Amino acid sequence: MLLIDSGADVTLLPRNSINSLGIGTLSNEGYELMSFDGSVSVAPAVQIDLLFLKRTFKGRFLVIDQEWGILGRDILNHLAILLDGPTLTWNEQRAILK
Repeated sequence: MLLIDSGADVTLLPRNSINSLGIGTLSNEGYELMSFDGSVSVAPAVQIDLLFLKRTFKGRFLVIDQEWGILGRDILNHLAILLDGPTLTWNEQRAILK
């Protein structure tokens, strides 16, 4: 599961999901993360193809020790998504061709 976070610079994937797919992290690579409360941690990276909304996002994604991941702006900036707060839903907005 990934939470949509328009304030996150990068996408963070849960370690248990990466492990269950048998994907190894890139050796000797760690990226410094700073959370909203100012705490700093280091996260390993994986090189994968991430599928979301029938699109493939190829690249390096960071791995965290949480049950859920974060879908960040590195992916969200390529999509038009409508967040509907009152109904707690979201939808991809597709261009209407005339």
